[in-house]
Amino acid sequence: MKPVRVLVVDDDPDVADYLTSFLEDHGCIVESAASAAQAVGVVETFRPDALLVDVMLPGRSGLDLVVTLRRDPRWSELPLVVITGSDQILQDDGRSYMGSHADVRGPDGMLAKPVDRQALLEVLDSLCGGLLPRA
Repeated sequence: MKPVRVLVVDDDPDVADYLTSFLEDHGCIVESAASAAQAVGVVETFRPDALLVDVMLPGRSGLDLVVTLRRDPRWSELPLVVITGSDQILQDDGRSYMGSHADVRGPDGMLAKPVDRQALLEVLDSLCGGLLPRA
């Protein structure tokens, strides 16, 4: 079974390191990016199976990244999970997050910060076709 490749997009190095270590401990190959612009380049070279995207990023937001990837035919089906500390985004299932981009499919999952590790594994396993190794 090939390892799941995950791109973590978060400008907080502590969060990125935590998620990277946790996912690597569960058999994933992980890269990280600190901005939406950097993430687009990493997607091109790393070719992840899934992305974890923070909402608040420097420069372009996580929303901009989701919209950019969804509108690119090469990445439109790439599983995207938003991680956020915003209660409003979580409560309305991301509708406020997607705002005026109703023509674009939103994220495939949303997780609250701090990220519940079991929920993260479950959503990634579901989105990646059950490819995560069992503990």
